Amino acid sequence: MMTVRELSLRLGACLSLLCTGPALAQPPAPGLIATDKGGAVGYQHSMERSRFLSGPPGVALRRLDEHGFAKVVGPEGVFATHLGNGLVIATPSNGLSKEAVGVLAPPPDLRYTLGPDKHNAQVIEYFRAAGVPGDQIGGVHANTYLSSRGTTSEARPAQPQVDGHASILERTVGKFSVVDSVAWARLSNNGRVVSEWVYWPAIPAKVLEEARRLEALVSSGDKSGFLARLPSGLPAGKVVIRHSSAVVEGGFEAFASYDVAEKVLLPSAIAGSGPGASRPPASMIVRHFDVDGVERRLPQERRSVGQDSPRQ
Repeated sequence: MMTVRELSLRLGACLSLLCTGPALAQPPAPGLIATDKGGAVGYQHSMERSRFLSGPPGVALRRLDEHGFAKVVGPEGVFATHLGNGLVIATPSNGLSKEAVGVLAPPPDLRYTLGPDKHNAQVIEYFRAAGVPGDQIGGVHANTYLSSRGTTSEARPAQPQVDGHASILERTVGKFSVVDSVAWARLSNNGRVVSEWVYWPAIPAKVLEEARRLEALVSSGDKSGFLARLPSGLPAGKVVIRHSSAVVEGGFEAFASYDVAEKVLLPSAIAGSGPGASRPPASMIVRHFDVDGVERRLPQERRSVGQDSPRQ
């Protein structure tokens, strides 16, 4: 774990950074994000609340605005906060691209060897201490980072080793999952944050009321009511809260949704799915129906690859 002296030095460097140099845009205020009466508060992460280190204690850091982000840049990494929606992305700079594709294992001080369950517990503790509302942490699951070394001439591939984990919080408000909120972190053995993403917006009271109404409609079992308005043949779904992704531009959207996961054939395979053809490939899509039974698409699902990429 980092010492109090290390934290004090890093905080002092951050404060000095913000008070000197040319005027720069200020990221959203850290801490709880207020909402209307009956809504669910959000959480805004910040470098002062993080255990991510852009550089050794006492080393000068640079602050710049770039591509819509306020960035704190040091020799060991970048802590970036989106100036519009508050998304936080913290990434190390020492060999990240090579590590991401499994070419090199991370340095020993960035590895984690205590197992995913321990990592999950430490990440929950970390985010609680930072300020994420504890009653909104409905669960956590871990993804594992692996790496291996060897040459293409070897008869058998090298046995991969576990380098660490990313523990991902599952947000809930009341009994409803908030699917699109993000808070995950990757720790090292000494408790340092190696990388993290945080986007935890406030949820308006209207959306929570819609979710409760929608849950009542679905649970009533009235086949002539809400479920009768949906397309026939759909599998059973679940009431959740959906909102805009952190990576799309534009105004914030949130709504209660009856989410249904449906298996569909890929368009390119439909024509060749007759007798004698191999089993056509299929894909799972998630469809969203609001409290009125109207199918909705999230902003990130309305993007057109041809029209919207590359972004100007």
